[in-house]
Amino acid sequence: MKLIEAKSGDIVKVVGYDGECDEFKCHLNAMGFIIGDVIKVLNKGFFGPIQIEANGTKIAMCRGQAEKILVEKIR
Repeated sequence: MKLIEAKSGDIVKVVGYDGECDEFKCHLNAMGFIIGDVIKVLNKGFFGPIQIEANGTKIAMCRGQAEKILVEKIR
């Protein structure tokens, strides 16, 4: 599933990226966000950015970015 499909409170594991978004992957890696990371969806309202916590860092991510991240739900 895609990160955009996760709900507030979900804990997910990053398993890949949709397509060949090399620039996007580099941007996420620079933020310390890599495949295998476990993240928590803190807040996902109907509009606006998605707030997540990855590696102890809180990040606000736009919905377009969250659409490109493939995750696996842990709980």
